[in-house]
Amino acid sequence: MHCSDGRDEAIPFVISVNGEEATGRYALPRGAPKGLVVFAHGYGHTTASWSEHLKRTSRDLGVISVGMDYRGIEIFPDSSGDGLPESRGWNVSKGAEDSVAAAQLFYDSCPMLRNRTFVIMGVSMGGNTSGLAVASEPENSRGEPLFDYWIDVEGAVNMTETYLSARAIAPVNAFGKQAQDDIEKETGGPIEEQPEAFLERTVVAQSAQIKASGIKGVVLIHGLDDGLVPYNQSRELDALLTAQGVPTEMVTISRRSQESERETTATSYVMGPLYPAITGEEWTSPFAGHASEKSTTHIVMLTGFEWLEKLFNGYVPTGNNQHLVDGGYTP
Repeated sequence: MHCSDGRDEAIPFVISVNGEEATGRYALPRGAPKGLVVFAHGYGHTTASWSEHLKRTSRDLGVISVGMDYRGIEIFPDSSGDGLPESRGWNVSKGAEDSVAAAQLFYDSCPMLRNRTFVIMGVSMGGNTSGLAVASEPENSRGEPLFDYWIDVEGAVNMTETYLSARAIAPVNAFGKQAQDDIEKETGGPIEEQPEAFLERTVVAQSAQIKASGIKGVVLIHGLDDGLVPYNQSRELDALLTAQGVPTEMVTISRRSQESERETTATSYVMGPLYPAITGEEWTSPFAGHASEKSTTHIVMLTGFEWLEKLFNGYVPTGNNQHLVDGGYTP
């Protein structure tokens, strides 16, 4: 496997994980890699949603970037008109194994990666996946911690809460019903029947394992008005990791930027129907909500990549630090 090239492409590849075929994409820098980034995609997505991110990250940061599709997810042709395939499945356990296997493969294949920085970054459901990958306490072939840093962007780190919320709205919401069914398929049944399976996949219950992984720092990034993965999930994990002594950077994004696409916000569930009836205008939250991971302009995604760049430029998390990002939205 090559470790650098000048192709500026997101290259499909296949590896074997636990005897099964795992697919993904990777991009390579032009010169000797300064490190490696593993990206973990969110619900309904595949690594195709990350092609531009993979290429730009490798090009701009000089690192190898890779993402996996999670064994067992169903991949469907584009139905939204954006030219990208879609997926079905909450396969976070296999996604975590695939992400670890990909990082280990590149570590072993590229001697230039010895003593370089390894980062795993997940978005939305990918926060669940990447958190489980870190909590599995993975090592490289020299017996050292595999990942140096974890960036969690609007991550579903409390899968139990996500499941219960989806189940609550499932009778009147098709998306909620789909999420409930997919999580139950991942765990082997509803929470009443499979409490241990839920606990094993709920990242906020794995803070001790995350500490034991040897991770040097965790960056948590979340929009204040997130309507898909509530902001409180990052706050919960921030408190638990701080109690374990893991250096954390909690980044709260308050107002959206004017460049941010319309996103799912918590206030839209109430104001969406009421505001037009009262004012005659469509409701647009001034606060940052849940970004699409395909976006190259949304403030939540941009902040995630800004922190990725910081880590590769030598920033070292030192403790429980709190940050506020304000996009300054004006109607």
